[in-house]
Amino acid sequence: MADKLIGKDKIGDFLKALMSKYTVVAPIERGDAPAEFQEIADGDTPVLDGSKNMMPPKDYLLPRHEVLVKIDMSGGETKVETPLPEDKPRVIMGAWLPDAQGIQVLDRVFLDRKFIDPYYARRRENLALVAVIPAEMRWSWFCGSVDDVDTWKAGVDALMYDLGDKFYVEVNSDKGAALLEGAPMSVVSDVDVAAKDKLWTEFKNTGLLPFAGKALYENLAWDDPVWGEIADKCIACGMCSYMCPTCTCFDIQDETCGNCVERYRCRDTCQFEDFTLMGHGHNPRSTQLPRSRQRLLHKFRYQHEQFGVVGCTGCGRCVELCPVNVDIREVLCRTCAEPMEQAAEN
Repeated sequence: MADKLIGKDKIGDFLKALMSKYTVVAPIERGDAPAEFQEIADGDTPVLDGSKNMMPPKDYLLPRHEVLVKIDMSGGETKVETPLPEDKPRVIMGAWLPDAQGIQVLDRVFLDRKFIDPYYARRRENLALVAVIPAEMRWSWFCGSVDDVDTWKAGVDALMYDLGDKFYVEVNSDKGAALLEGAPMSVVSDVDVAAKDKLWTEFKNTGLLPFAGKALYENLAWDDPVWGEIADKCIACGMCSYMCPTCTCFDIQDETCGNCVERYRCRDTCQFEDFTLMGHGHNPRSTQLPRSRQRLLHKFRYQHEQFGVVGCTGCGRCVELCPVNVDIREVLCRTCAEPMEQAAEN
């Protein structure tokens, strides 16, 4: 599976060839709002170089609103329908590599052997992932501090490196090689390989923090005072969860429309007050402190215990977009830069 080059002036032809075989999903600009992953059509100009802020691709795999069951009781007969998404070959292109890794986290949650979510599975089936390393790293990224990013390449079928007027396309699977068949590609040179390697090294070293390489799940303390400090600032807007490529929480509701009932799920977050509110009125997380603690412990401890993955990819969206400037990097530096027993001695 040889790596290839494609000039940016050939991307339109490449996309047209892909769309003849696959449904192509890529980020489309929306003015001042972050780009959003959508199924593209002829004439669309997706953002494939990773240069723009964008919604995470999980919005395509795990929609913000999705009908799970329809019950039609008209005409004296009850009909139950489970509207599963259409099963067809798809390609997600232009996702940042940390977002592509986020899909690997979602896979562990929704495709776990104990339970397979049929709605997520339909969208994930026959899906090829083509991620991107942009020419300039985002200031908020700290990917190399939370995980070994070299292992992330195995989770994508191809990886595009922005080398200015061209992309270096690194092929990582047979599925990725199939995407490039017949594409207007050229052979890479030693100079191209060196430029690609330099960009990869820059990505690996962007945002390296004192806790890089640490087992974060071993160092997060339940009673750390930092949770209270976060809670004092947090306004529970949910921005950090809604923009996160790995957060999976949702609520399920029923809605009646005449003789029809729809059961749907919609995005939710553990940062909302009513997320753990029980039917009889008890709420085990009635204040913001346990909710703030839950978000971090879930990402760095609970998901590791359950699925063996880190629930944060260092994409930095929560850093950039938090309206009260709660910086997860600062929190992790304080709690995880040194082992707990060493911190206790100090």
